Amino acid sequence: MGSLANAQRSRSADAVTARCNNGKIRAYSGTPPANANTALSGQTLLAELSFGATAFGAASSGVATANAITPDSSADVTGSPSFIRVFESDGSTVVFDMLAACAWQASTAYAVGDRVVNGSNQYRCTTGGASASSGGPTGTGGSISDGTVTWAWEGAKEAEVTPPAGAKQIVQFGQVSMSSLTYTQGG
Repeated sequence: MGSLANAQRSRSADAVTARCNNGKIRAYSGTPPANANTALSGQTLLAELSFGATAFGAASSGVATANAITPDSSADVTGSPSFIRVFESDGSTVVFDMLAACAWQASTAYAVGDRVVNGSNQYRCTTGGASASSGGPTGTGGSISDGTVTWAWEGAKEAEVTPPAGAKQIVQFGQVSMSSLTYTQGG
């Protein structure tokens, strides 16, 4: 059983996140690729955001949190993000992929495949319907009821994309920002 000490996980995370300095974050809809080496095929680019000169703060226990991210002031198309792909400053060298979603909203229609974040977790809609008037999905199960929607837990929140005020998804020509992005080095 191999594992890294926390100090080594932090060094590894710092090395990976340094590759993101002045890099790009591209939010896509569609099925997330198997891994960051998999070529994109059929996914739709929704928005492109930018990291600053120092993309992430120093990692602690293998976890690095992104510094301020420059929003995309005019999204490419309307859609719900399912993942982000992070690129080095050249805009073509992939650093990593992460699941991504917009925040859960009350009394909102959701379709099968829609993803949301609620609290510190991310969920995927398995039965479409209208969300409850408050609360949202919680827990780690595969059949979580929320109004008439059923959600499946996908894991801890990795990246939360913020669409224009009042929208449940990215809206073409609208501003898109990211309210959180955390990189965790396994080990």
